[in-house]
Amino acid sequence: MGVLKKFEQRLEGLVNGTFAKVFKSEVQPVEIAGALQRECDNNATIWNRDRTVVPNDFIVELSTPDFERLSPYSGQLGDELAGMVRDYAKQQRYTFMGPIKVHLEKADDLDTGLYRVRSRTLASSSSQQDPGAPAAPPAGRPGGYGYPPAAPAPPAGAPPMPSAPPPGAPAGRPG
Repeated sequence: MGVLKKFEQRLEGLVNGTFAKVFKSEVQPVEIAGALQRECDNNATIWNRDRTVVPNDFIVELSTPDFERLSPYSGQLGDELAGMVRDYAKQQRYTFMGPIKVHLEKADDLDTGLYRVRSRTLASSSSQQDPGAPAAPPAGRPGGYGYPPAAPAPPAGAPPMPSAPPPGAPAGRPG
């Protein structure tokens, strides 16, 4: 990641975090949408000149008040945010290894207006798989959050994948 991009992220985190703490504003869905786009951009992996893979499984951690306010709409909101990620990925020519999912979770360590986004790339099952996509990892491997993600098999001739950031690495406004 370039120096300018790191500076921009630190500045954005400082400004967003400071305003959220001072004004105690609630998290808005549009903020989450922007954070999901940044998460895709920051975790894009170039497999070859025609394929850039981005995460497809997202968890948005919210403060207790924000979670309580948004959780009644979590299913519909998750679907809307997943559609937005799909549209953004199409514009950027990104691809996914499986279906896009966005889940909301409560994080007791966050104040109102603060959030974190965690993401990972999960391969779809072979029955739902797109043609030309790599095979899903074998069954029986640990899954779920808190476990290292199972690495998908790279396509023939693709360079090895870099190691992924640990699950739970903060993104969006600092918590």
